[in-house]
Amino acid sequence: MARRARNLRLDQEGRYHIRAQVAGPSGYYPLQEADNALQLVALLRHYTRLYFCSVLAFSIMGSHYHLVCRFEPFRQLSRQELLERAAAFYPDPRYQPYWRWSEAEWERFNRRLFSASELMRNVQGAYARWFNRRWGRKGRFWADRFHLTESENLLETVLYVELNPVRAHLTQLPEQWRYGSAWLRRQGQDDWLESPERWIGPTQDRAEAARFYWTALYWRGTEPSRAGDGVVPKALAAEMVARLGERGSYRRRIPGFSRGLCVGTEEAVQQRLAELRAAGAYRRRRHAIPLGAAGLYMLREQRSNFVQI
Repeated sequence: MARRARNLRLDQEGRYHIRAQVAGPSGYYPLQEADNALQLVALLRHYTRLYFCSVLAFSIMGSHYHLVCRFEPFRQLSRQELLERAAAFYPDPRYQPYWRWSEAEWERFNRRLFSASELMRNVQGAYARWFNRRWGRKGRFWADRFHLTESENLLETVLYVELNPVRAHLTQLPEQWRYGSAWLRRQGQDDWLESPERWIGPTQDRAEAARFYWTALYWRGTEPSRAGDGVVPKALAAEMVARLGERGSYRRRIPGFSRGLCVGTEEAVQQRLAELRAAGAYRRRRHAIPLGAAGLYMLREQRSNFVQI
Protein backbone atom coordinates (compact mmCIF):
# COMPACT_ATOMS: atom_id res chain seq x y z
CA MET A 1 0.00 0.00 0.00
CA ALA A 2 1.24 3.53 -0.77
CA ARG A 3 0.16 6.99 0.31
CA ARG A 4 -2.18 8.81 -2.05
CA ALA A 5 -0.39 11.57 -3.96
CA ARG A 6 -1.34 15.11 -2.91
CA ASN A 7 -1.57 16.38 -6.50
CA LEU A 8 0.27 19.61 -5.70
CA ARG A 9 0.47 21.92 -8.69
CA LEU A 10 4.03 23.23 -8.59
CA ASP A 11 3.63 25.11 -11.86
CA GLN A 12 1.35 27.69 -10.24
CA GLU A 13 1.19 29.57 -6.94
CA GLY A 14 0.32 27.32 -4.01
CA ARG A 15 -1.91 28.64 -1.23
CA TYR A 16 -2.13 26.18 1.62
CA HIS A 17 -3.60 25.66 5.06
CA ILE A 18 -1.60 22.91 6.75
CA ARG A 19 -2.52 21.16 10.00
CA ALA A 20 -0.34 18.63 11.86
CA GLN A 21 -1.40 16.56 14.88
CA VAL A 22 0.75 15.22 17.71
CA ALA A 23 0.63 11.47 18.38
CA GLY A 24 -0.62 10.65 21.86
CA PRO A 25 -3.66 10.06 24.06
CA SER A 26 -6.45 12.54 24.63
CA GLY A 27 -5.29 15.32 26.96
CA TYR A 28 -1.65 15.15 25.82
CA TYR A 29 -0.62 18.74 25.05
CA PRO A 30 3.19 18.89 24.63
CA LEU A 31 3.06 21.97 22.39
CA GLN A 32 1.61 24.12 25.19
CA GLU A 33 4.97 23.99 27.00
CA ALA A 34 6.78 27.24 26.23
CA ASP A 35 10.11 25.69 25.19
CA ASN A 36 8.38 23.17 22.94
CA ALA A 37 6.15 25.74 21.25
CA LEU A 38 8.94 28.28 20.71
CA GLN A 39 11.19 25.64 19.17
CA LEU A 40 8.46 24.85 16.64
CA VAL A 41 8.09 28.56 15.84
CA ALA A 42 11.86 28.77 15.31
CA LEU A 43 11.83 25.80 12.94
CA LEU A 44 8.91 27.20 10.95
CA ARG A 45 10.77 30.48 10.57
CA HIS A 46 14.03 28.75 9.62
CA TYR A 47 12.72 26.34 7.01
CA THR A 48 10.19 28.61 5.35
CA ARG A 49 13.06 30.99 4.61
CA LEU A 50 14.90 28.20 2.78
CA TYR A 51 11.95 27.39 0.54
CA PHE A 52 10.31 29.70 -1.98
CA CYS A 53 7.36 30.37 0.27
CA SER A 54 6.02 32.94 2.71
CA VAL A 55 4.09 32.50 5.97
CA LEU A 56 0.79 34.33 6.37
CA ALA A 57 -0.31 32.89 9.71
CA PHE A 58 0.23 30.10 12.21
CA SER A 59 -1.21 28.94 15.50
CA ILE A 60 0.51 26.40 17.74
CA MET A 61 -1.97 24.66 20.03
CA GLY A 62 -1.38 22.00 22.65
CA SER A 63 -1.79 18.91 20.49
CA HIS A 64 -1.52 20.33 16.95
CA TYR A 65 -0.60 23.38 14.92
CA HIS A 66 -1.87 25.28 11.89
CA LEU A 67 0.19 26.96 9.18
CA VAL A 68 -1.01 29.18 6.32
CA CYS A 69 1.61 29.65 3.63
CA ARG A 70 1.99 30.69 0.02
CA PHE A 71 4.43 28.99 -2.40
CA GLU A 72 5.82 30.62 -5.52
CA PRO A 73 5.24 28.78 -8.83
CA PHE A 74 8.06 26.46 -9.82
CA ARG A 75 10.84 27.95 -11.92
CA GLN A 76 14.20 26.70 -13.08
CA LEU A 77 16.92 28.22 -10.87
CA SER A 78 20.47 28.98 -11.95
CA ARG A 79 23.26 26.82 -10.59
CA GLN A 80 24.45 29.76 -8.47
CA GLU A 81 20.99 30.14 -6.92
CA LEU A 82 20.86 26.42 -6.22
CA LEU A 83 24.31 26.44 -4.66
CA GLU A 84 23.32 29.27 -2.33
CA ARG A 85 20.19 27.40 -1.22
CA ALA A 86 22.08 24.13 -0.79
CA ALA A 87 24.68 25.86 1.36
CA ALA A 88 21.86 27.21 3.57
CA PHE A 89 20.39 23.71 3.91
CA TYR A 90 23.79 22.21 4.79
CA PRO A 91 25.69 24.91 6.74
CA ASP A 92 28.09 22.45 8.43
CA PRO A 93 31.36 22.56 6.42
CA ARG A 94 31.97 18.94 7.44
CA TYR A 95 28.87 17.78 5.57
CA GLN A 96 28.20 19.33 2.17
CA PRO A 97 26.80 16.48 0.03
CA TYR A 98 25.72 18.81 -2.77
CA TRP A 99 29.27 18.96 -4.14
CA ARG A 100 28.75 15.33 -5.24
CA TRP A 101 25.23 15.72 -6.64
CA SER A 102 24.47 14.62 -10.18
CA GLU A 103 22.42 16.73 -12.58
CA ALA A 104 19.34 14.66 -11.70
CA GLU A 105 19.90 15.35 -7.98
CA TRP A 106 20.22 19.09 -8.64
CA GLU A 107 16.95 18.96 -10.57
CA ARG A 108 15.20 17.17 -7.69
CA PHE A 109 16.56 19.77 -5.29
CA ASN A 110 15.27 22.55 -7.55
CA ARG A 111 11.73 21.09 -7.47
CA ARG A 112 11.96 20.42 -3.76
CA LEU A 113 12.32 24.15 -3.03
CA PHE A 114 8.80 24.79 -4.35
CA SER A 115 7.06 21.88 -2.59
CA ALA A 116 4.93 22.19 0.56
CA SER A 117 5.35 18.45 1.17
CA GLU A 118 9.13 18.82 1.26
CA LEU A 119 8.86 21.81 3.60
CA MET A 120 6.76 19.79 6.02
CA ARG A 121 9.14 16.84 5.82
CA ASN A 122 11.92 19.13 7.04
CA VAL A 123 9.88 20.83 9.76
CA GLN A 124 8.26 17.64 11.09
CA GLY A 125 11.46 15.63 11.02
CA ALA A 126 13.63 18.29 12.64
CA TYR A 127 11.09 18.93 15.38
CA ALA A 128 10.60 15.23 16.18
CA ARG A 129 14.37 14.75 16.50
CA TRP A 130 14.69 17.84 18.72
CA PHE A 131 11.77 16.81 20.95
CA ASN A 132 13.03 13.24 21.44
CA ARG A 133 16.51 14.46 22.35
CA ARG A 134 15.13 17.19 24.62
CA TRP A 135 12.89 14.83 26.58
CA GLY A 136 14.87 11.58 26.26
CA ARG A 137 12.15 9.71 24.41
CA LYS A 138 11.94 7.42 21.38
CA GLY A 139 9.33 6.77 18.72
CA ARG A 140 7.27 8.93 16.43
CA PHE A 141 6.08 12.33 17.56
CA TRP A 142 3.57 13.25 14.84
CA ALA A 143 0.35 11.36 14.27
CA ASP A 144 -0.34 10.05 10.79
CA ARG A 145 0.01 12.43 7.86
CA PHE A 146 -0.32 16.19 8.01
CA HIS A 147 -3.46 17.67 6.41
CA LEU A 148 -3.05 20.10 3.53
CA THR A 149 -5.96 22.19 2.22
CA GLU A 150 -5.69 24.40 -0.84
CA SER A 151 -7.01 27.86 0.11
CA GLU A 152 -8.47 30.14 -2.54
CA ASN A 153 -9.44 32.75 0.10
CA LEU A 154 -6.35 33.51 2.18
CA LEU A 155 -7.98 36.21 4.32
CA GLU A 156 -10.70 33.88 5.63
CA THR A 157 -8.18 31.10 6.22
CA VAL A 158 -5.87 33.41 8.20
CA LEU A 159 -8.75 34.64 10.38
CA TYR A 160 -9.91 31.10 11.09
CA VAL A 161 -6.41 29.91 12.02
CA GLU A 162 -5.60 32.87 14.26
CA LEU A 163 -8.85 32.46 16.20
CA ASN A 164 -7.91 28.94 17.30
CA PRO A 165 -6.89 29.92 20.87
CA VAL A 166 -10.13 31.91 21.27
CA ARG A 167 -12.22 28.93 20.17
CA ALA A 168 -10.27 26.74 22.60
CA HIS A 169 -11.01 29.18 25.49
CA LEU A 170 -7.30 29.79 26.01
CA THR A 171 -7.51 33.56 25.47
CA GLN A 172 -10.13 36.23 24.93
CA LEU A 173 -8.26 37.86 22.06
CA PRO A 174 -6.18 36.08 19.40
CA GLU A 175 -3.11 38.28 19.91
CA GLN A 176 -2.94 37.21 23.57
CA TRP A 177 -1.77 33.74 22.49
CA ARG A 178 2.02 33.78 22.64
CA TYR A 179 2.41 31.01 20.07
CA GLY A 180 0.55 32.51 17.13
CA SER A 181 1.07 34.99 14.31
CA ALA A 182 -1.46 37.48 15.72
CA TRP A 183 0.78 37.86 18.81
CA LEU A 184 3.81 38.53 16.59
CA ARG A 185 1.92 41.18 14.63
CA ARG A 186 0.73 42.94 17.78
CA GLN A 187 4.28 42.87 19.21
CA GLY A 188 5.84 44.17 15.99
CA GLN A 189 7.85 40.95 15.57
CA ASP A 190 6.24 39.94 12.26
CA ASP A 191 9.09 40.85 9.91
CA TRP A 192 9.19 37.25 8.64
CA LEU A 193 5.43 37.06 8.01
CA GLU A 194 3.73 38.14 4.79
CA SER A 195 2.17 41.57 5.32
CA PRO A 196 -1.68 41.74 5.32
CA GLU A 197 -1.89 44.02 2.29
CA ARG A 198 -0.75 41.04 0.19
CA TRP A 199 -3.86 39.00 1.04
CA ILE A 200 -6.47 41.50 2.31
CA GLY A 201 -7.47 42.68 -1.15
CA PRO A 202 -7.61 46.22 -2.59
CA THR A 203 -6.79 48.87 0.06
CA GLN A 204 -5.31 52.35 -0.08
CA ASP A 205 -2.17 51.62 1.92
CA ARG A 206 -0.49 49.32 4.43
CA ALA A 207 -2.04 51.04 7.46
CA GLU A 208 -5.53 50.61 6.06
CA ALA A 209 -4.86 46.94 5.38
CA ALA A 210 -3.71 46.48 8.98
CA ARG A 211 -6.86 48.18 10.31
CA PHE A 212 -9.02 45.97 8.13
CA TYR A 213 -7.16 42.85 9.29
CA TRP A 214 -7.52 43.56 13.02
CA THR A 215 -11.17 44.61 12.73
CA ALA A 216 -11.99 41.52 10.67
CA LEU A 217 -10.19 39.32 13.21
CA TYR A 218 -12.21 40.74 16.12
CA TRP A 219 -15.44 40.63 14.11
CA ARG A 220 -14.99 36.99 13.25
CA GLY A 221 -14.26 36.19 16.86
CA THR A 222 -17.04 38.42 18.25
CA GLU A 223 -14.50 40.37 20.23
CA PRO A 224 -14.66 44.19 20.24
CA SER A 225 -11.61 46.30 19.58
CA ARG A 226 -9.97 47.49 22.80
CA ALA A 227 -9.43 51.13 23.75
CA GLY A 228 -6.48 52.63 21.94
CA ASP A 229 -6.70 50.30 18.93
CA GLY A 230 -7.81 53.14 16.66
CA VAL A 231 -10.95 53.56 14.62
CA VAL A 232 -11.93 52.21 11.25
CA PRO A 233 -12.58 54.87 8.56
CA LYS A 234 -16.25 55.19 7.66
CA ALA A 235 -15.68 54.18 4.05
CA LEU A 236 -13.80 51.08 5.14
CA ALA A 237 -16.49 50.25 7.70
CA ALA A 238 -19.13 50.34 4.96
CA GLU A 239 -17.01 47.98 2.88
CA MET A 240 -16.57 45.63 5.81
CA VAL A 241 -20.32 45.21 6.23
CA ALA A 242 -20.35 43.62 2.80
CA ARG A 243 -17.08 41.70 3.10
CA LEU A 244 -16.81 40.46 6.67
CA GLY A 245 -19.79 38.16 6.67
CA GLU A 246 -21.41 36.65 9.75
CA ARG A 247 -20.25 38.13 13.05
CA GLY A 248 -18.74 35.52 15.33
CA SER A 249 -18.83 32.76 12.73
CA TYR A 250 -15.32 31.52 13.55
CA ARG A 251 -15.94 31.05 17.27
CA ARG A 252 -17.19 27.60 16.25
CA ARG A 253 -15.00 24.92 14.77
CA ILE A 254 -15.37 24.34 11.00
CA PRO A 255 -13.55 21.09 10.13
CA GLY A 256 -13.55 21.82 6.40
CA PHE A 257 -11.00 24.60 6.87
CA SER A 258 -8.31 22.18 7.98
CA ARG A 259 -9.63 18.79 6.85
CA GLY A 260 -10.84 19.64 3.37
CA LEU A 261 -8.93 19.22 0.16
CA CYS A 262 -9.73 22.70 -1.15
CA VAL A 263 -11.55 25.80 0.19
CA GLY A 264 -12.67 28.84 -1.80
CA THR A 265 -15.44 30.27 -3.92
CA GLU A 266 -17.89 27.84 -5.51
CA GLU A 267 -16.37 28.52 -8.94
CA ALA A 268 -12.78 27.94 -7.77
CA VAL A 269 -13.59 24.73 -5.91
CA GLN A 270 -15.69 23.42 -8.80
CA GLN A 271 -12.81 24.09 -11.19
CA ARG A 272 -10.34 22.25 -8.94
CA LEU A 273 -12.78 19.34 -8.67
CA ALA A 274 -13.04 19.15 -12.47
CA GLU A 275 -9.23 19.12 -12.77
CA LEU A 276 -8.87 16.28 -10.26
CA ARG A 277 -11.63 14.23 -11.87
CA ALA A 278 -10.09 14.71 -15.33
CA ALA A 279 -6.74 13.50 -13.97
CA GLY A 280 -8.38 10.43 -12.43
CA ALA A 281 -7.33 11.55 -8.94
CA TYR A 282 -10.82 12.15 -7.54
CA ARG A 283 -14.05 10.16 -7.93
CA ARG A 284 -16.03 10.89 -4.79
CA ARG A 285 -18.43 13.65 -5.90
CA ARG A 286 -19.24 16.09 -8.68
CA HIS A 287 -20.20 19.28 -6.79
CA ALA A 288 -18.60 21.68 -4.31
CA ILE A 289 -19.95 21.62 -0.72
CA PRO A 290 -20.96 24.79 1.19
CA LEU A 291 -18.47 25.39 4.00
CA GLY A 292 -21.01 27.19 6.17
CA ALA A 293 -19.14 30.51 6.52
CA ALA A 294 -18.28 33.55 4.41
CA GLY A 295 -20.03 32.11 1.36
CA LEU A 296 -17.15 29.67 0.83
CA TYR A 297 -17.24 26.14 -0.52
CA MET A 298 -15.05 23.09 0.07
CA LEU A 299 -14.00 19.81 -1.47
CA ARG A 300 -13.61 16.86 0.90
CA GLU A 301 -10.70 14.47 0.73
CA GLN A 302 -11.23 10.98 -0.61
CA ARG A 303 -12.50 8.49 1.96
CA SER A 304 -9.16 6.64 1.95
CA ASN A 305 -5.70 8.16 2.33
CA PHE A 306 -4.21 5.21 0.47
CA VAL A 307 -4.43 3.67 -2.96
CA GLN A 308 -3.35 0.24 -4.14
CA ILE A 309 -0.30 0.16 -6.41
